[in-house]
Amino acid sequence: MRKSRQALSDAEITRRAAVNPQYLQRHRDLKAEAETIRAHLAQDAPRAAAAATARKEAALEVENRMLLEQNAALQRTLHEVQNELRTLRAHELGARLRNGLDARSPRDTEMEELREQRDAALAAGRQAETAMQALRNVNQRLMVENSRLIAADAPDPARTAAAARKPPGP
Repeated sequence: MRKSRQALSDAEITRRAAVNPQYLQRHRDLKAEAETIRAHLAQDAPRAAAAATARKEAALEVENRMLLEQNAALQRTLHEVQNELRTLRAHELGARLRNGLDARSPRDTEMEELREQRDAALAAGRQAETAMQALRNVNQRLMVENSRLIAADAPDPARTAAAARKPPGP
C-alpha cells in the first residue's frame, strides 16, 4: 500500500500475501498497521489517530503475549532449578548425616575405651580363675599324697599290738 499509494482491503491484503483470510484478525498488530497506512493515505487525521492507538494496543498485546511466554519459560526454568537445588540439598544433608554417623563423638570414644578395659579385665579374671583352679587341683593332689604318706609312716595298730605281746630279745 505504501509503494503503490493505494489503500487495500483486508481481504485483498490476505489474498496477495497468500494467507488465510482470518490472518489479520489473529494478528491485530498487522491489521492495525494496515489501518494506519489506509488512514495516512486518506489523510484522515482522526482515523489515523485511532489507527495509531489501535496499533499501539496491538503492539502492547503482542509484547504482553511475548512477556507471558517468557514468564512461563522462566517459571519452568525456576522450577527445574529449585528441583535441582532440593536434590543437591538432600544429597548434601545425606552426606552430612553419613559423616555424622561415621564420626565418633568423644563420649563414644570414651565408652569404647571403657569397654576395651572391661573386656581386658574380664579376660584377666578368667585367666586368674583358670590358674586358681589349676592350683586347687595341685593342692588337692598334694593333700591326697600327703595323707597317703602320713598313713604309711604311722604305726600299724595291728603291728603295734603284736609287737607289744612279743617278749623282747632273741
